[in-house]
Amino acid sequence: MLVAWSAGVVVGGIFGGSGNHVVQITIGVVVVIALIVYWTLFLTSRRRMRRARAVSADPVPRGAGDGTNDEATLRLSRVWSGIGLGGQSETWDIVLDGKVVGGIADQEIVEVAVAPGHHSLRLGQGRHMSGQRSFDVPDAGTVSYRCHGPRFWPVWLAATIKPDLWISLTAE
Repeated sequence: MLVAWSAGVVVGGIFGGSGNHVVQITIGVVVVIALIVYWTLFLTSRRRMRRARAVSADPVPRGAGDGTNDEATLRLSRVWSGIGLGGQSETWDIVLDGKVVGGIADQEIVEVAVAPGHHSLRLGQGRHMSGQRSFDVPDAGTVSYRCHGPRFWPVWLAATIKPDLWISLTAE
């Protein structure tokens, strides 16, 4: 009996008390709140920095002798991924017609200048990628896509087997 009581006093002393559960719970709550506040401020400042940087790429070269000066816009918005099983913190490369023209981070909206006409689009980083999408952009027009990672565990499981299912890319 003496051994159990002394072990409780030692553990209580480590957590800032003499075995009093109220003190231990209070210290635990304060530590958790401090971690949440730190994490929230860290993520908020990180998102603010990402939004501050303007991601724009040079327009895709037009065909020889095209003679048009109109530019079109590809708008990508990356929305929240609900499952939380990885991939949220990585920046996905924007691959337009086989060339990386920029990147998109979580909760970010990116506009890329493109030439009017037919293009192909793919997003990804490492094994995490989307399927390839083809689209046509009119002169001085805008094409918008919304993207996100897997939101439900069956999609996440399928994406671990077939990597081009990881990022959902939907025309708006």
